Amino acid sequence: MPDSSFQITGPATTGRGKAAQLASIRSDLPPERRALAEDLRALFGALGVSARRYAARRHLDASSVTRYLNGERVPPWDFVAGLAGDVREASAPLTAAAEKALRDTHRAALKTHRRSSEMQVLQDQLANADEETRRIKTRERALEEALFDREKSLSESMNRCQHLEMRLDDQRSAHKADLALWQGEYEQLRGECGDLRQEVLFLQEELAVTRAELIAAEGECQRLEAELDAMAQLESPGEGASSLMAALEAADRTTSVAELVAVVSDLEARTQKAMARELVSSASRSRRVEDVAALLSGLQQAGLQAHAEAALPALVMTRPATETAALAAELHHAGLDDCVATLLRSSIELHTPCDIVGLALILHRSQLTELTHSLLSAAFVVRTVTEVVAMTVWAAGTEGEPATLAALGPAAARRSPQEVVELSIALRSAGRDKHAESLQIAAAEQRSSKDIVHLIECFASKGMTLDADYVFAATQDRETTHVRGLVRALVQARHSDPAATVVDHAVRHWSVDDIASMIADFYSTEHFPQAAQALMGILHHRPDAVTALFQALDRVPPGSEAVVEMAAASGSPEEAAYLLSCLESAELPSLAEVVFHSTLTQRPTGHAGLFLQVVGRYGAAAGQETALHDRARKAYGPDMARLLLALAATAMSRAISSVVRGAIADREPTEVVLLIKQLHAVDHPLSPRADDVLEHINDSVVDTWPVAKQAALVIALLEADLAGDAELLTKRASAQPRFKGTLKHEQTKHTQRVLSLRFWRKGSHSTAEGNASQTAP
Repeated sequence: MPDSSFQITGPATTGRGKAAQLASIRSDLPPERRALAEDLRALFGALGVSARRYAARRHLDASSVTRYLNGERVPPWDFVAGLAGDVREASAPLTAAAEKALRDTHRAALKTHRRSSEMQVLQDQLANADEETRRIKTRERALEEALFDREKSLSESMNRCQHLEMRLDDQRSAHKADLALWQGEYEQLRGECGDLRQEVLFLQEELAVTRAELIAAEGECQRLEAELDAMAQLESPGEGASSLMAALEAADRTTSVAELVAVVSDLEARTQKAMARELVSSASRSRRVEDVAALLSGLQQAGLQAHAEAALPALVMTRPATETAALAAELHHAGLDDCVATLLRSSIELHTPCDIVGLALILHRSQLTELTHSLLSAAFVVRTVTEVVAMTVWAAGTEGEPATLAALGPAAARRSPQEVVELSIALRSAGRDKHAESLQIAAAEQRSSKDIVHLIECFASKGMTLDADYVFAATQDRETTHVRGLVRALVQARHSDPAATVVDHAVRHWSVDDIASMIADFYSTEHFPQAAQALMGILHHRPDAVTALFQALDRVPPGSEAVVEMAAASGSPEEAAYLLSCLESAELPSLAEVVFHSTLTQRPTGHAGLFLQVVGRYGAAAGQETALHDRARKAYGPDMARLLLALAATAMSRAISSVVRGAIADREPTEVVLLIKQLHAVDHPLSPRADDVLEHINDSVVDTWPVAKQAALVIALLEADLAGDAELLTKRASAQPRFKGTLKHEQTKHTQRVLSLRFWRKGSHSTAEGNASQTAP
C-alpha cells in the first residue's frame, strides 16, 4: 500500500487471544488483488476475531469472508467499508488518506474483472444520483416553506389592504386630516403586496424548475437501477446469458421493429422484465418517431402494453416537443388511445408551461383538435394557478388561443370554487379578461347549485361584485332542475334577495309547465315563500297564462288548491286579495273561494279585515255587500263570526249590517245565541271588536224580528249565561211598546200562580190533590 495507508502492527488474534488462522495468499494472483487482500488482512487482524465469527457478526457466509481475505474473490465495496467501520469501533479510525488509498486499491482490484468494475461504477453513480435526489428534495421542501411563508404574508397584506380600504371609505369625511397618513400606509402596503407577488412568482417558478430537476434525478435513478438489474441478471450463471446480452445490444442498434418485438417477447418469457423494459426505452429514445410508433403498436398487439407505456415518460423527457407531437399523431392514427393518454399525461407532468403550449400548438397545426383540447384541459386542471395563467399568456395571439379558451371548461368544473376565484383574479391581472369570462361562464354552466353559491360568496368576499353578478346571471339560464336547486341553496345560505331574483327571472322566461313544476317542488320541500312568489309573479307579469298555470298545477302534486291555500295563508292581505281577484277574472270560482275561506279561517281578524277591504277596492265579486249577504244566508250562523270581526276591524259598517242581516234572517234564537258565543270566543283579547258587531246584531234583531222572537232571544241568552248580551238587547228592544209585557209573559208563562182563580178551580184542586196522594208514601 502507499505511504498514506493505515498501519496495523502485531499479530492478528481471535477473541480468545489466539492468532486468526488464514490460508496464505496464492502466488498466482494479480498484483492488484494481492495488494487488496493484504490490506484486508491487515484490517481484519485489528479485530482479533476468527473469519467464522466475523461472518456470523455480519450475517455473511464464512467461506465468502475467507475468499475475500485470501484474494480469491474481490469483495463489494460495502464489505470493505463495513470492515473499516468495525476497525474504527474496535481500535482507531482510518485517516482520510488511508481510506482513499484503500478505495483506490479496491478499484484497481475490480478492474481485473470487467463486469464487477462496471457494476461498481454504476453503483457509485447510483449513490451519487441518490445523494443528488435527497439534496434536491431538501431544497424543494425549503422552497415550499418559503413559498408558503410568502403566500401567507401576501394574504395577510391583502387583508390589511382591504381593511384599510374600508376604513378609508368610512372615515374619509370625518377624518380628512388623517387621510394623507392612511393613504401613505396604504401605498406602502400595496408596494409590499407587489413585491410579495413577485417573490411568490419567482419562488413558484424556481419550485417548478426544482421539481423538474427532481423528476430528472428520479428518472436517472430508475435508469441506473434498471441497468444494475439487467447486469445482475446477466452476471448470474445460466444458460443463454451471453446470447441475451448480445441480442439486446444488436436489437438496440440495427434490429427491425418486428425483431425488436420478438426480442422483448422472448425477454418477457424468460422473466427478464427489466432488460425488456430497458430495451424498449432505449429504442424509443434513439429511433425515429415512425419506428417508435410501430414498436409501441407491435408491443400493444403482442400484449406487452406495460413495456410500451413505461417507455413513454423517458421519451417525453428526452425528445423535443415536435417529435412528441409527431409521435402522438402516429399513435392516435394507429388507434393506441392508451399510449396517447400516457404520452399526454407525461407531457403535462414533465414539461414546463411553455413546452406544453408549444406541444399544443403543434398538435393544433396537425389538425389534432381533440388531442389539443385534451392536453390543455388536463393541464389547466392539474397545474398551479400561476402556471395556467402563464400558458394562457404564452398562447395569446397564436392560433392556439381559442383552444385555451375552450380548455378552461374542465378547470372550471373540477377545481374548487376558491381556486376558480383565484384563477379568475390572476387572469384579469394578466390582462386575460376573455379567459376570465370564459372560466366564469363555464363554472356557471357546469357547477352544482351549492358550488355556484359558494363561488358567488368567494367573489363577493374578494370585492369582485361584478364577477359575482356575472356568474349569478349566467347560471340562471341553465335547466330548470339546476335553477330550482339554486334557489334552495340560496335560501339555505340565507341569501333571500338573490333567491327572489332567481324566481322572478324564471317566472318571466320559463314555460308554464316548468313554472308549475317549480312551484310544486318548492311546496314539497317546504320553501313556501318561494312557491308563493312564483305564483304571484305569474299573476303580475303574465296574466294571460293564469288559466294554463292552474291547469298545469292540477297535473302535479299537491294540486292547485293546496298551492292557492298556501299562498293565501302565507302572503300579505294585498297579495291574497289580488290572488282572489285574478282567480275570479280567470273564471276559477272554486279556487277564489279557497282564498277567501283560508284567509278568514287561518289569518288574524285584522289581516282578514285588510284583505276584505282590498278585495272591495279591486271590485271583486266576493267583496260586494250582496255577495257577503248571500254568503251569510247560506252559511251556518256561527261560521260568520270571523267574517264579522274582520269587517269590524276595518270599520266596514255597511258590510257588517249586510252580513248580520243574512246571518240572522230566518234563524232561530238558539242559532243567534251560538253566533254571539262564537264572537266572544274568537274575539281579540286585547283589542275586542265584538261589541260593534253585537250592536249591529241587536239593531237588526229589533228591526226585523217580531217582538215575541226578540223576547225568546233574550231568554235564550240568559239561559246561555250571556246576561250582559241579554241586558243590551233588552235595553235596545224596550223602546217598543209591547216588548216588556211580552218578555215578562215569556218569562212567567210556565210559573204556577197560587192566588189565581184557575188555581182554585175544582178540577185543578182535585187534580192537585190526586197528584199529592200519588206522591205520598
